[in-house]
Amino acid sequence: MKLRLDEVDSTNEYAKRLIADGWSSEELSVVTAQYQTAGKGRRGRQWVSPPGTSLILSMFFKAGVDNDKCPMITLLAALAVRDALAGFGIKTDIKWPNDIIIDGRKICGILTEAIPDKEYLIVGIGINLTCDAWPEELADKATSVFMATGECIDEDALLDAIMEAMEGYLKDFRENGDLSGLVDTYNEALVSVGRQVTVENPQGAYDGICEGINSKGEMLVRGEDGEVTTVYAGEVSVQGVYGYDKEK
Repeated sequence: MKLRLDEVDSTNEYAKRLIADGWSSEELSVVTAQYQTAGKGRRGRQWVSPPGTSLILSMFFKAGVDNDKCPMITLLAALAVRDALAGFGIKTDIKWPNDIIIDGRKICGILTEAIPDKEYLIVGIGINLTCDAWPEELADKATSVFMATGECIDEDALLDAIMEAMEGYLKDFRENGDLSGLVDTYNEALVSVGRQVTVENPQGAYDGICEGINSKGEMLVRGEDGEVTTVYAGEVSVQGVYGYDKEK
């Protein structure tokens, strides 16, 4: 199912209402909107995009996996978006766990939410396509496909490509039960591999070198003492990305 809206509070919230009202399907479904009045980002942040400048969508489907594995779906979605854009000749990188970037600036964010009592997952995706102006606080962090490449992409074709890629990655994920079959693919796209990162979590912040992800989707960070830490959640800053230039 594809449902297209002109305006909505949030495509993720709209999908939640559909599911709460009894909507059911075994297939990957999607709702898109030209504009969100209350778009959401990761960690409670607001997603802001002028009307008609972004591909805004939420895919929703039966999870088919245990709840503790649901965060890995975000990484699958990142790969799907990257593949879809590559089909239009646009090279991007992934910033773990949920951003797609071009030349160190963000063009896409992903927010995955679980509906445990309904056994559904909702994957919200926002891709900046033609936006050419940003608030001052985002000026050195965000860009759009058009600003970075001069390319204009057909939204319908891009949406179809994302859904096709996502279906393939979900099939692999369900067969393996984790990301073991996709670790190398993801690490090839991960911008932080071999670079200095700073990890911030409730216990504090620490520096290290990113060594990619494991089969659970956790980032592997080697510290100054040589010990490798697995990062499941938190903020990760990557040297040279989003204006982060911390030097050792």
